[in-house]
Amino acid sequence: MLSLEHVQAWYGRTQALFDVSLEVAPGEVLALIGTNGAGKSSTIRAILGLVRSKGTVVMYGTDVSNWPTHKRVREFDIGVVPESKSLFSAMTVRENLLVGQSRTASRNLDRAMAAFPMLESRLATDVGALSGGQRQMVALARTLMRDPRILLLDEPGLGLAPVIVDDIYARIRDLLTPDLAVVLVEQSAARVARLADQVRLISIGRSGDQVAAADADGLRRLETIAFGG
Repeated sequence: MLSLEHVQAWYGRTQALFDVSLEVAPGEVLALIGTNGAGKSSTIRAILGLVRSKGTVVMYGTDVSNWPTHKRVREFDIGVVPESKSLFSAMTVRENLLVGQSRTASRNLDRAMAAFPMLESRLATDVGALSGGQRQMVALARTLMRDPRILLLDEPGLGLAPVIVDDIYARIRDLLTPDLAVVLVEQSAARVARLADQVRLISIGRSGDQVAAADADGLRRLETIAFGG
């Protein structure tokens, strides 16, 4: 279980989060929606301990609020797919998938190829030669090969064609396990409905209403609150 209670966060003297609370259980996907600058990505950074913050961050029963980032990631097997898709463009797909992995990580390569079959024929291709959608698949496959207990996805579909995003989200859903808690940052409530279990509004650095992803009326209400219309 991952939970945040009344979290505040700052970049220098600028306060980005004022009061964010949320909870996501193992086997569950919680999507955070809101406008640009609402605090969604800052919430991800607060979970990781990458920003100065107050409040409580609990991971599987342990208060990690004062833990450094590397300890949180190591102790709780946190997988992160940031908006920047931090891959090595001059390295091949295979090298990107295996970099930093343990000696036994190659066992997970077959699973990654099964999840993203179009990458199998490109294992020897430099990542810089791939399309945006293929690079995102590499980033996701590399993270999931580490068997994370907490997965943080910061707008994984940013800049990609809707059909590619739908395919990526469907593959993420197929890879979910009962032990994996997922926080997904998105702007489209309709899109996350295909992947998330719960959807929570983040607005002006504060957590707002939360609805079930299957609640179409609730999703429309959150979008109206977030984006107007």
